[in-house]
Amino acid sequence: MNDVSKLREQSRNWPAVVVVAAYAMLMFLWNSLGWQHLGLVALAWACLTRLPGPRRFVRDWWPLMLFWLAYDIMRVFSGSLLGRAAVQSLFDWEAALFRAPDGTIWPFHFTVWLERSGSAFWPHLLSRVCSQIYLSHLYLMPLIFLVLWLRRSERLFRRLLWSFTALHALSLIIYLVYPAAPPWWVYENGFRQPSPGFSMPQELASGSTLAALFQFNPNRFAAVPSLHAAYPLLLTLVLAYNGERCRWILFAGLYAACMCFACVFLNQHYIVDLLLGAAVVPAALLLASPKLRESFGPRT
Repeated sequence: MNDVSKLREQSRNWPAVVVVAAYAMLMFLWNSLGWQHLGLVALAWACLTRLPGPRRFVRDWWPLMLFWLAYDIMRVFSGSLLGRAAVQSLFDWEAALFRAPDGTIWPFHFTVWLERSGSAFWPHLLSRVCSQIYLSHLYLMPLIFLVLWLRRSERLFRRLLWSFTALHALSLIIYLVYPAAPPWWVYENGFRQPSPGFSMPQELASGSTLAALFQFNPNRFAAVPSLHAAYPLLLTLVLAYNGERCRWILFAGLYAACMCFACVFLNQHYIVDLLLGAAVVPAALLLASPKLRESFGPRT
């Protein structure tokens, strides 16, 4: 590519840089600019540099970047959704469909069991393991994408990319239409409606890692659909569709099962949330089906 062509290609990326700068300015004006937005600097640089690697990254990853920005901007207005967050309806469905042996629901059952266990070794260990599984989607899914991208596994990468993009689009719409309270909220506060100043878990108010993550979360009342359940299930199905080795499909399926258990055990999701998250996956695959059927030959 000659210098003139490079300059022309670079000039086409200036609108993206302007959008990134405008986004950062809006977050600053809304008093929502944080350390996590330092990535916008790297994104602007990747749009302008002549280095092929960063430019390929932006070209290939832009649907995921767009979702991260769309979800991040929810921190500006998510407080306005709390007044109509579904608090009792999900609990009622859970109680009707999935009662624990003690007559309550399974997320509450496990929470009471942990509280009664005190500092006993095995319950404490199980809680630690489930916490790590629960948080793993924050880094494991991006890591899978990154490994596939670095290895230039073009077909699987792009099939996952467009499947997750469809899932993200559907989830964002549902989050806006149907904000939903997780079970820990009902366990701690009953059916009281949350508010912008009253939406944090009480036991996490001491500045723990989970408290920091909750504080960082742009939307704390996005229990439906559960992406914790949808992510590994979608990963499993796309791996199977792509004809990957059985051991990777089984591992992804096991991860999905462990994630669902961790969500319920930690009182973060109702079983109903998980089922609704799983129900969105076929819709996402259907929406992404034109992309899934493409051959995805090597790109130049």
